[in-house]
Amino acid sequence: MQVRHVDSIPMLELPGIRHQTLASRAGGIASFEVWRQALAPGSATPLHRHDCEEVVVFTGGRGVMRHAGTETPCAAGTVLLCQPNELHQIVNTGEEALTLYGILSVSPVPVVDAAGAAIPLPW
Repeated sequence: MQVRHVDSIPMLELPGIRHQTLASRAGGIASFEVWRQALAPGSATPLHRHDCEEVVVFTGGRGVMRHAGTETPCAAGTVLLCQPNELHQIVNTGEEALTLYGILSVSPVPVVDAAGAAIPLPW
């Protein structure tokens, strides 16, 4: 067993996105990943998909999840369940950080854009 404090886990700063990988294969978990992210006002993740299930738990802010030609509102308490290869994007539509946890059913997570080109993740 490993015990860590979230403040001891490196925070990656990307344009508009702060990211921490809380659990992954690289950290000793064999079959899933847990991400903690904060999207700045007006920012968004790339439109993407991955060949695994994903659960997104929103903890603060306001935004939308774009998927299947629709926009689903998201705020603290919203839980979204994404199926494998479901094209999606998270957009912060509020005036404060949109905070969330992402739980993905494989590790490492290969991510591709709408055209199928690999999106290299910096974490």
